[in-house]
Amino acid sequence: MANNDEKVSKFVDAITEYAEEQSRKIHQEVEDYKAERLHQAEQQVLQDAYLLIQKESAEMRSDRSRDVSRRELEARGHLLEKRRDGMESVFAEAADRLRAYTKTPAYAEGLKQSMAAITEKLPEGERVYYLSRGDEALLEGLKALCPADGRLELTDDIRLGGIRGENRRAGVIADDTLDQLTSDCPNTAIMAIITPLPSSMVMR
Repeated sequence: MANNDEKVSKFVDAITEYAEEQSRKIHQEVEDYKAERLHQAEQQVLQDAYLLIQKESAEMRSDRSRDVSRRELEARGHLLEKRRDGMESVFAEAADRLRAYTKTPAYAEGLKQSMAAITEKLPEGERVYYLSRGDEALLEGLKALCPADGRLELTDDIRLGGIRGENRRAGVIADDTLDQLTSDCPNTAIMAIITPLPSSMVMR
């Protein structure tokens, strides 16, 4: 009888040890999973500020709220908002700087060079050159450069300045506007605050 009790006791001990081992493994797996998820969340919020601005705030909150405390999320949200406000301020100041540049003789001369370069790029036949309404006073100086098959027009979709040439029949557009320049190269807007623009706009 004692022998049987000993066997039962050993069996119970073995089952208990196995159960405890499995419990430890499961607990460790859960801890590892939580640590990995937290690490992923931390890496996400450390991404470049410009990329964060492009993300939809709702998606960002959803991604981070699962793993980041509410206080930390709010703090990072405030930081992102400050960065966004700072970027908007930089671009607004750059736009003002570019508008001031369009009132200079250097801009008027650069516009002529830009129109000549665009004319070389556009096929002949029904060439149209679009300028900002703010450049209306410069139309007279550009007429001499306008080819016989071309015409100058003012448009509302060029806000900062520059010139865009089109030959719709050939399906060709040559865009040398300041709007396109700052759209393609956001750093140009920032540099416009630090240094003056060159005396001519270079076709890209």
